This record gives sequence, structure tokens and C-alpha cells, in this order.
Amino acid sequence: MKLIQALLVVFVTVLFQNAMGAERINIAISASPNNLAPFYSTDANSQNINRLVHASLVDFNEKMQFICIACEKYEEKMNGPKHVFTFTLRPGLTFSDNTPVTADDVKRSYEYFAKNEKIKSTFMGAYESIEAVNVKDAKTVEIVFKNFSLENLSNLSLLKIVKINDLNKETFEPLDIIGCGDYVLKEIQPLEIVVEPRNKERPVLVFKVVKDETTLALKLINKEIDLTVANMSPRKVFWLKSQPGIKVWEMPSGNFQFMGLNHKRDLFKDIRVRKAFSLLIPRKEILEYKLKNTAVLSIGMFSPAFGDMFEPGEVERNDINLARELLKEAGWKKNKNGILEKDGKLLEVDWKVNNNKASIEIAEVLQHYLEKEGMIVNISIQEWGTYMSAFKAGKFDIVVGQWVGFTGPDMLKFVFHSGNTPPKGGNRVGYNNPKVDAVLDQATVETNAEKRTALYKQALKMINEDYANINLWHLNIIWIGRSCLSDIKLESTGSFYPLKTLEKNCGK
Repeated sequence: MKLIQALLVVFVTVLFQNAMGAERINIAISASPNNLAPFYSTDANSQNINRLVHASLVDFNEKMQFICIACEKYEEKMNGPKHVFTFTLRPGLTFSDNTPVTADDVKRSYEYFAKNEKIKSTFMGAYESIEAVNVKDAKTVEIVFKNFSLENLSNLSLLKIVKINDLNKETFEPLDIIGCGDYVLKEIQPLEIVVEPRNKERPVLVFKVVKDETTLALKLINKEIDLTVANMSPRKVFWLKSQPGIKVWEMPSGNFQFMGLNHKRDLFKDIRVRKAFSLLIPRKEILEYKLKNTAVLSIGMFSPAFGDMFEPGEVERNDINLARELLKEAGWKKNKNGILEKDGKLLEVDWKVNNNKASIEIAEVLQHYLEKEGMIVNISIQEWGTYMSAFKAGKFDIVVGQWVGFTGPDMLKFVFHSGNTPPKGGNRVGYNNPKVDAVLDQATVETNAEKRTALYKQALKMINEDYANINLWHLNIIWIGRSCLSDIKLESTGSFYPLKTLEKNCGK
């Protein structure tokens, strides 16, 4: 009888636990993912949630190095001009429906991303350089690129290994796509996304969109949110650090924040003017008093997270007198009203800013220092879509921009090569230097890693000396949560991979 009673207790307990559901961790993000179908995921939140649900052959770790995700190992070689990778799949890898992942699935996924005209993946162009995908055996696949490029392996991090059971459907919803990641996408609402772990001992992750940082801070204090991975202003981060029951994880990121000057404007074609703008920025003061030391001052595009590409150096000094001399040499002198003027034209600039609170505050601080020296700075605050459209179209004089999520020196060509102005690439400031182009072109095809790094460093030095952009800082990756959460190790890319090990010990 006692045995039956004990079994009944266990049975009722299991039923109760199932009814209550698994442990849930509520995670705040600042914007809804644009598209959780991996064929179209281009924003950071979409890609990061997809990293949990879908696995690629390779991805990056916290040191910006390639690591196997769906593979156990890979080999790289050159076969004449062809760049060849051979991947061995991880033993026991399965889709979320428990069917095994094979090399045929990798090839089929490649065809979904690169060839399927019905799907028309956003990333089709990234795989035009693939000549062939060859299945060697059930667990081995060879991918042959036509030519060498650092982007080849990087682009494979976007190619998720997926299954689609019904290719005849009119449209493919994210929930129709079966992944082989550690989590399964279960629910998509405008302001909430739920992913469940395949390992039932792990917590369910609930991503909640909270756009206002004050509301977010209160939800965190009131325990409605367990963790925020959203961007917050340094002032709000500083305040939350002082609150009881709150834990902060922080590390330097690989992201790069800069002041972009439109090189197509006559004003900024003069390097003396570009350098003067840079010299007027008191970076160390801004870091301490405005950013509350939540960033690392930049000496170039690459932060310390980039290892080989980072070289310690001096941050641009704040030298008002030299800035004044340079502006004077360039023909700009103050008129009777104290405004800089040249040939009857006032030094007036249009500054486009997105409506993120932290971005607005930084723009207003920098505006103050520029206007002290006789410039007229008109700040135009725009919602994100309008801001990005203007930025890409070159309809600005100044912006404060940020490059996020890049993982290697090949980003230099995307951002600074004259052949990569929009819509083709990211040279949104219209920078044009044939000497820089030549070095970047040479680096792109150099197969020797040591020589390639040296070329990229040479190009970066030229870019910095030419003030192609004005270097500002690398904002830290900051996650803030309840103190009852387990410790995690952040990644400099801002990836959500650390969530895989996160545990909630609240009330235990």
C-alpha cells in the first residue's frame, strides 16, 4: 500500500510540474526580430535567436575565432585557385524532430539558401562564390569555393542546416522550418518570442520586447524581467548597478562606434577639416562622465577583441589650439558673430541621429564642443528606418554610426573600398582613396595569413591617417539581470550563445 501511495505522489508531482511548465527566464530585447526565418534574418536579434534554434557548420567564439558548431572538425586547403573546406559532422547531431543530420541535409540546406527561387533567401548572393557542395559520405561534406576569400568561412556561419517538410507551401513561416540547434522555436508574438530547450532540464527562454529603457529598468527591479540584453544608456546602466538584487555582466565588444563625415561634401574633402573635427572631441572626458566607463576608446576599427588586428596605440588627443590652426589653414575664420566662415559661407552641418536615447545624448554632447568653436550644428532626430535610409543614401553631413557583429579584417574592404558605396557595400561616407583600394584588393586575395594581416594593418594605418572616419569608442557588451541568475561568460560579438548555460536559481 505504501508503495502505491509513493508512486501516486510521484505521479501527481510530475503532473503538477508539467502543468506548471518548465522554468522560464524572461529576457528583454529592445526591438522585435525582423524575421526569424533563417533565410531572411539580417538584424542582430533575429540572427542571435536563430543561433539558439538553428546550427551552422561553423561560427565565431568570444575571441573572434572560427569554431565548429554542427561539425566535429574541418580541414581547409587550396586546390589551385579554389578554396576547399571539408567538414565532418558532429556525432549524434539530430534535428529537433529527432531525425539524424546528414551530409545530404547540409547540401540541401545550401540549395535552400543559395539556389531555391521560391525561397529567395536574402543571402543568395553570399554563396555565388561556391562552385560545388560534394557529399563524401553520410557525415562528410566538401564545399568548394571558386576563389580564396576570408569571407568564405564567415558566410558559412549564416548557412543554417535546416529541414522543410513541405516545400509546396505557398509561404514558409519560421515555425515550419526545423532546426538542429539546442532550442526549438515555439511561439512568435509581436512583442514576445518563446524558445524551448530540447534538453528538458534547461529553462525555457522568453524574449520580451521592451523599447523604453525606463520601463525596462522598472520591470527588472520589479522582477518581471530576469535579464536584459538590450542596449541601455550609460546613465541607466550606472543607476542599475547601484540597485540591490541586480547583477551586471560586462566586457569590451568588437563593435565600433565612429563619427562619419560625408566625403562627398566639399567641407570634408579637406583632411585638415576632418582632423580638426577629431581634435575637438574630448574622448577621455566623455568616456568618464557621459559613458560612465562603459566603453573602450578607439584607435581604429578593431578593438582588443580582435587579437592579431589590434595594435595598442595612442588615442587621438583633444587639442583645441591645433584644431583652430587647421581650420584657419583651410580658410575658415570666425566672423563678427563668432561663426566660422569661408568665402561668405558659414560652417554649417546637418547631423542625422536615430531616435535611440543614448545616440541623441552623445550627439548633443559632441554638438556642444563643435559649436563652442564657431560651427553651426543642426541635429535632426529620425526614427530608425528614416535614419538608415538617409545614411545609406548619403543624405547627411555628419552621423555617429556603429558597425556591429563583424568578425575580421575583411570588413575594411566592405566599409572603406571605393567600390563598396551603397547599395553594393558599407562605404556610406563615400570615402575614396585609390591607394587604400589597392592595398585592400591585394589583401583580399592573399592566401598567406601573416602577409594578409600585414596588408590589412597597412590599409588600416592609411585609413586612420586619412581620417576616413573619426574613431570614437568600442561600447561594452552589457547584460543586466537578477542576482539569482547563474554566472555566464559573455562574447565580444554580443552573441546569445551564453544563454545556453544560463540558470535561474531564484527562490531555490
